[in-house]
Amino acid sequence: MHGGIGATPGMQSFVACASVAIVGALALLGSRPVLAAYEVVTVTNGGTVDGVVTLSGTAPNAVPIKVTKNQDYCGGGLENVLVYLKDIAKGKAAPTEPLALVNEHCMFSPRVQGAMVGGSVKISSNDTVLHNTHPQNAETNATIYNIALPFKGFSVTKPLPGNPGLIKVKCDAHEWMHAWIMELEHPYYTTTGADGHFTIKDVPPGTYTLVAWHEAAGEKSEPVVVAAGQTAKSKITLAAK
Repeated sequence: MHGGIGATPGMQSFVACASVAIVGALALLGSRPVLAAYEVVTVTNGGTVDGVVTLSGTAPNAVPIKVTKNQDYCGGGLENVLVYLKDIAKGKAAPTEPLALVNEHCMFSPRVQGAMVGGSVKISSNDTVLHNTHPQNAETNATIYNIALPFKGFSVTKPLPGNPGLIKVKCDAHEWMHAWIMELEHPYYTTTGADGHFTIKDVPPGTYTLVAWHEAAGEKSEPVVVAAGQTAKSKITLAAK
């Protein structure tokens, strides 16, 4: 060093290591694509994606639900597939109403649904038995919050996490109760009906990746081309596991 105290060998080694670490970190960041924030625009003459999700192969036998508590009251189930467009940068505005997640007859309803980052969820109970709604990060199992629902008619509205990702929901009082919420950075998502049919409307013309996700059958994607004012037909087949 000029005009000052000379650097010791230990200091020189520390500076060199720090420089390598910084360069490595910058290189790692540069290797990841940076997605622009979703932009709300007026969609004119938008297209529609309309399709059906089916299952190939022999469907596995359903495992009977073991009702271990409140046997005189609990039972039932619901199966859905979440379908969404991937990496869509701009389009229609998000829904303004919170999601609904209802504890009903000892099951969550709906079982599977999408949400846009920044939204909220209204958690409620239609049951006369004690429930709790316990959302967790599906990847890390970290608790997001844990809400007790002590009586029929009780409800509370809570914000969803500020990042996209899959949320799994459980009731610790009734271990068979589960639901799934997938947070996305845009509002182009939907859930299939009982017949597997889905529709996504007001899609800006363009080429996208259409993704179907099911809690047991996994995920599958395919390209979809949406023309102005037209309907793009799709049929996604998930493989039985």
